Amino acid sequence: MDNANTLIIVESPTKAKTITKFLPSSCKVVASKGHIRDLPEDRMAIDVEHEFACDYEVVSGKESLIKELKSSLKKADRLLLATDEDREGESISWHLLEVLKPKIPFQRMVFHEITKSAITKALEGGRPLDENLVKAQEGRRIIDRLYGYTLSPTLWKKLSNKKLSAGRVQSVGLRLTVQRERERLAFQQSTYFDAKAELLAEQKQHFEAKLTAYQGHRLANSKDFDSISGQYKAKGQVLQLSREQAQAIVKELKAEPFRVQDIQRKPFVTRPNIPFTTSTLQQDAIKKLHISASDTMRIAQKLYENGFITYMRTDSPSLSQEGTQAARSQVDQLYGQEYLSPSARYFAAKSAGAQEAHEAIRPAGERFLIPSETHLIGKELALYELIWKRTLASQMAEAKKATTTVTLEAGEGTFTATGTEIVFPGFLRAYVEGSDDPDAALEDKETLLPAMKVGQVCPLASLVEVEHQTKSPARYTEAYLVQELEKRGIGRPSTYATIIKTLLDRRYAIKEGSALAPTFIGFAVCQFLETNFPQFVDYDFTSMMEDGLDKIASGELDKIVFLSSFYCGESGLLSQNALQLKQDNKVVSKTLILPHISDKNPVMIGPYGAYVIDANEAFISLPLSWIPGNITDEDVKTLIANGKEKQQPVTLGSGAVKGEAVKVMNGRFGPYWQEGEGKDAKRASIPKWVQDANRSEELELANRYLSLPRNLGKDEDGNEVLAYKGKYGPYIASNNKTRNLKKTDHDQELFSITLKEALALLSQEVEKSGAKGKKGGARSAKASTVKDLGQFEGEAVSVATGRYGFYLKAGKENIALPDAYKKDEEKALSLTLDEAVEHIRTKRAKE
Repeated sequence: MDNANTLIIVESPTKAKTITKFLPSSCKVVASKGHIRDLPEDRMAIDVEHEFACDYEVVSGKESLIKELKSSLKKADRLLLATDEDREGESISWHLLEVLKPKIPFQRMVFHEITKSAITKALEGGRPLDENLVKAQEGRRIIDRLYGYTLSPTLWKKLSNKKLSAGRVQSVGLRLTVQRERERLAFQQSTYFDAKAELLAEQKQHFEAKLTAYQGHRLANSKDFDSISGQYKAKGQVLQLSREQAQAIVKELKAEPFRVQDIQRKPFVTRPNIPFTTSTLQQDAIKKLHISASDTMRIAQKLYENGFITYMRTDSPSLSQEGTQAARSQVDQLYGQEYLSPSARYFAAKSAGAQEAHEAIRPAGERFLIPSETHLIGKELALYELIWKRTLASQMAEAKKATTTVTLEAGEGTFTATGTEIVFPGFLRAYVEGSDDPDAALEDKETLLPAMKVGQVCPLASLVEVEHQTKSPARYTEAYLVQELEKRGIGRPSTYATIIKTLLDRRYAIKEGSALAPTFIGFAVCQFLETNFPQFVDYDFTSMMEDGLDKIASGELDKIVFLSSFYCGESGLLSQNALQLKQDNKVVSKTLILPHISDKNPVMIGPYGAYVIDANEAFISLPLSWIPGNITDEDVKTLIANGKEKQQPVTLGSGAVKGEAVKVMNGRFGPYWQEGEGKDAKRASIPKWVQDANRSEELELANRYLSLPRNLGKDEDGNEVLAYKGKYGPYIASNNKTRNLKKTDHDQELFSITLKEALALLSQEVEKSGAKGKKGGARSAKASTVKDLGQFEGEAVSVATGRYGFYLKAGKENIALPDAYKKDEEKALSLTLDEAVEHIRTKRAKE
């Protein structure tokens, strides 16, 4: 078979391009661009009655690719499926086989790095498709589909909001953030005091010492308060000093000599961290490089596909023999033999992680590229360097340190000074936790004390009381949440980025600095699920589900038995959801239970967000910037007292469009900017990402959006090309043609796209939108059709214009749009397929 014509299918065009460099001319590589089949989005598509059979559909737009693959198969002697070595990759290969039905020999081509030696070795060998991995992936997909499609409609009904969703792992991630916020709100802050002395050693070297005991009794410190509740928990004769007591002690001790009573020096060693797994890579990239979990995975995928690192979805910290040797050789080359660990270190995974690759994330190849050799730039270089440093450090010598503790007596007070010395840096030369620059960080890791002797008197430079306040539990950062999810066995590392992105995209949580702060809607969803579906947001239950999927992957558990136990039976999701739908608990569900808000003026949730009700039963929306964690009961009472009519708009300054005042207003559909007054005023919705911008920055943003649409210029026929921000995202339009632009946090493409780029986009053929909601645009095949949306139930759906304004066409059927769309071109052209389907279904239901 050495000279056989071989068709190799990968999932990524970048991966295809990279591996082609290492293959003989008899091999042809084609990318499937992910899954070629999937479950449709407009229905559950799972037949529970027939062993949870899935009704898969070809992904819209993949028809031509499938034809190409079938044509290539006819010319091939064998087929190699080189999709990623995990459950998802195995599933992609299975779907390819189901659709292509090859009559030639086929195998899985397995490799975890894209190097010449790895590809050559993989080409010579292979393995059969692992059906257990496929079943595990399909089991996860089915569970997530059953969970989302069963619980989400219940959320819509009970919380009066059709934008909500429930996800099996997403909901548990939300519960963690909400529980932490509840702890913060219930936390009782305490204040305690001690004292700090600045002393002089020989040669007038300054050092600090802390008052730790007085009259033989230890002083209270942060460890004497419960970290969750804030309650004082110390037992025995521990002194919790007040300000007055601390001041009195300081006044008393200032006149006393400070004499060294004891010096203790204790050596210790620090061992390097294990090589990166998916989870630890995300955590460190967030902390050290300030890259989000989702961006970390996107960049790592690119590095892998371009041959720089090994496969980035793995639970295993182990290095291959090749990887271990490469790391040790480079440590010897760059730092010298003394910085190598005495023998090679080997690392074992904590769990089987059956669906993941079997090596840690490391630089690819038998010789690692030094970062300067990669020619990478920006975040790609930073992430590669992080992986490179961590891998090298894992094979380096331990860091040797020593702590010195000096005890001083002054009258009836005992003071303690501590210092840390790095005796030998070892692996810290390459990698310091929480720092980008190891050399600079080494200095920060040392706090050296001057030389002293027992009995020595150290002159006092200053002595002051110090106030301390206990701190409430910290909110989860992305890194901390990833760590907690992994510790609890919730989800899998490859899903963590998606969990966090979903929480932010759905506005269940927002970023407060680097921390995740749950919103009112996040509290509402969590409260409803905890109250009515406790089993399905239970941490242990969710972890058990992951264990079940692992057992399916290893062949220890039957997929149908697993799915039935989850969905069927008296305690299954199906019956529990049906039971809940019968309950008359809508008002209770919409009323938030917040520990710091009185039940006399509760916060409620409705279709337009959080609100309160005043004495006249008028609904008053809470400001968009309010979240449970940064308001008080007094804030709510003041809002109610001021009343709806007294809420004054905030003026930002003069506008760039008309030169009139720009104000921040609140409307039925949320906050918006307005320039001018009356019917001629310019208005623009405030994007969700605009949070705590200062007034000058917000005015600049307001002027950009109020100035829309952007006139990019004219096409060859003299038609204006305009860039709009529609209700459902940014788009460009010219002569009844539209094309959607990429949806990004800051609408970058809306404000950066050039005329040349817009014309190129408008000239492209329109890819019809299927159930997955791909990009679409207008075609001028018919005079009345202004935008093709895709297909629904086998019929073409489009936006058309006629004598009475804009309307929908579904096949030969015309569907009237609400009045708000009929005469508003921007609104009509912003309609998505999902929105159109809702209008179609509404009309047919009425008929």
